[in-house]
Amino acid sequence: MSADWRGYFAAAPTPFDRHGLLDLPRLRDVLSWFVGQGAHGIVVNGTTGEWTGQTVEERQRVVELAREVVEPSIPLLVGIGGLRPEDSVLLGQHAAAAGADGALLTIPPARWLGEEEIVAFFTELAHRVPLPLLVYNVPVVVGSDLSPHLLERLMTIDGIVGVKDNTPSTPNRIATLRQLGGEHAVFSDVLEPATFSVFADEGRGRGQIGSGMPLGRRLADAFELTWRGDLNEARMIVDDLTAFKTAVVDILGHGRPWHAQIKALMFAAGVDAGFPRFPSQSIRDDASTMARLAELVEEYLR
Repeated sequence: MSADWRGYFAAAPTPFDRHGLLDLPRLRDVLSWFVGQGAHGIVVNGTTGEWTGQTVEERQRVVELAREVVEPSIPLLVGIGGLRPEDSVLLGQHAAAAGADGALLTIPPARWLGEEEIVAFFTELAHRVPLPLLVYNVPVVVGSDLSPHLLERLMTIDGIVGVKDNTPSTPNRIATLRQLGGEHAVFSDVLEPATFSVFADEGRGRGQIGSGMPLGRRLADAFELTWRGDLNEARMIVDDLTAFKTAVVDILGHGRPWHAQIKALMFAAGVDAGFPRFPSQSIRDDASTMARLAELVEEYLR
């Protein structure tokens, strides 16, 4: 099993209304905006999509709508991580039936599994989920950071085609890109100064699965430029993205959930991605902060 995915994949927030109800009309608009901005792929029910705050049934409804909106030529990937492996199996089988192209799978959160247990988990799930799987390494959510060595072991499992690597360790991120990014579908934070050269100059990695599209179509353009060999132009976008993220932290500070931040940033850009679900708090009602975000987005979303 293989997958030819590449480029910038937009990880969609899941819109909720002010009462915490799933807001499918807003979701339709959000997904349509990503498509219009030239995203090379779409991810739903990932960390940005607040999968930990949804029921299994809600996550299924999100996938069904996403496949309606996202045309078949654009890969649709679905987060199927769960507290119980059986939930992940159910979600993966449903995603396949709904027409998804692949799935992202985390280890069960806060289980503190050993290496052999992790290998056994992915082997079992890959056998039962009829979709190409990306190992989703997201230690901030699950509590464990999968090492480059372990990720290399997992790539030998039939059905696993790559990695979505969100390790906080820059050395590990670079090591995984170099060890696995030539042969497998490795998505990492390659639009960062420390890793862009590994992607662009060494040809390692397929792309980036990013939360939303905070710079709009410029993020997809960074990959188009790289593929054409216009690396100086692509690096300008990398530099802008780096400065943009620094400015966001200056405005919002540390500690706010990223799904709440991306919803505020999208609203500042004119895209209503709804509200985060309780107990996360919305940033949208802070008029002063939203005014500063609007100025920032206007500066960079060009």
